[in-house]
Amino acid sequence: MKTRPPELCFAKIKVSQFISEQKVRVERYNDLPDYTHLLDKSEKFKRSQVVRTLVEQEALKNYRPPAIVSAVKEFATGLNESVKELRRKEVTNIKSKVRGSLDTHLIGNLNRELDIQETIIFLKKQGYLVERYEVIHKPTSGFVFIHPNQINNLEQYGWLTLIDSTHKTNRYDFRLFTLHIRNTYGCWNVEAHFFITKVGCESIIQQAIDEYPVPTIKQYIKRNFMKNTHQWALWAQQHSLLLLQVTTTNPLELYHSELKKSTSPKYGLIGACHKIVALDEKKRSDSEYVSFEFRTKNISAIGVGHVILHEIHKFPFPVQQMLVNEFHAVQGRIEKGKPTPGLISLNCNCLFFRQFLLPCRHIFHKHVYGDIKLLTVDIWEKFQKMFEEAGFKIYMHRELVEIEEPKKTEAEKAAEN
Repeated sequence: MKTRPPELCFAKIKVSQFISEQKVRVERYNDLPDYTHLLDKSEKFKRSQVVRTLVEQEALKNYRPPAIVSAVKEFATGLNESVKELRRKEVTNIKSKVRGSLDTHLIGNLNRELDIQETIIFLKKQGYLVERYEVIHKPTSGFVFIHPNQINNLEQYGWLTLIDSTHKTNRYDFRLFTLHIRNTYGCWNVEAHFFITKVGCESIIQQAIDEYPVPTIKQYIKRNFMKNTHQWALWAQQHSLLLLQVTTTNPLELYHSELKKSTSPKYGLIGACHKIVALDEKKRSDSEYVSFEFRTKNISAIGVGHVILHEIHKFPFPVQQMLVNEFHAVQGRIEKGKPTPGLISLNCNCLFFRQFLLPCRHIFHKHVYGDIKLLTVDIWEKFQKMFEEAGFKIYMHRELVEIEEPKKTEAEKAAEN
């Protein structure tokens, strides 16, 4: 904090407390002169107790310092002028003092091995299945844990699993990896976690490069592939509906972002796991709510005709949202001057149709403004039947199946298609 230069003000006051009379008297001391500065200027050098108390109250809620600064300034404006000078660094210092005693159990044992052992005991008490592992002849070790309720989901939907890591959740710099899957209700679930001491495939890549005999190929690999290993698996997605739908790890990155708001590099592994367990429980609750709404909730939509909206309401709620968005996109096409698509069947080559096999903006545009009504009652029913039993599980697999049937003419085949 700033300090005021000495010998500039000689004002003093005398405060007398009379116990029996329960009174306090404040008076000038020895006829000394008045203050030579304003009191609000003095409060800029040392925060008043009113402001400090407000900061401490907000710090107990474990908000981040910028949020505490904003909240205190909003609440105390008009009550105390010194709040205008409140700074993030000052709030950070106050928060560390206030929460020090509250976070003791999150710091854990200062001995790393004991911290790991106590963390595993804690996770098992919370109902998690835990296993330690170590890679022989390599400095790689850690432990993996999963809630039993998630095992069934991982077995059913885990063939496509998002995996991502985050750091600075503990003082040992163990990297936290999390596995994410999308269930039949279209909801992303946290399935499992593991902490690991060492990660990365760079050494394996380098070994492969060193052993390759052609120098020009070595340089090519270094130049084009060493810096984008995270993209290696993204090229082969066109054959799969689900892979077309899932092109990023954003759902998992959002989970890690939310987790890091409550963790600290000062925590032990047990502290990080306390926060993981709490967030996992919240996500499981959110997933249950989504599953409840999946077949019970109907969307409200402005600008969608009654007949079309009635058919849309027969789909699961997440699908209703996608269909309404596609229908509204038709107006955008019209405003851009795009003509009615020349579709004569329900086959569209746009990304949305290839992703979800559902009526897209081009089909809606043709149906509403074109000369052919593509979406008949029978066609709507075929789309709706996709989700009768499987939900989003329908997108996990598809294949062409040849069925023996009487030979048809080319015209009959075209009509059937």
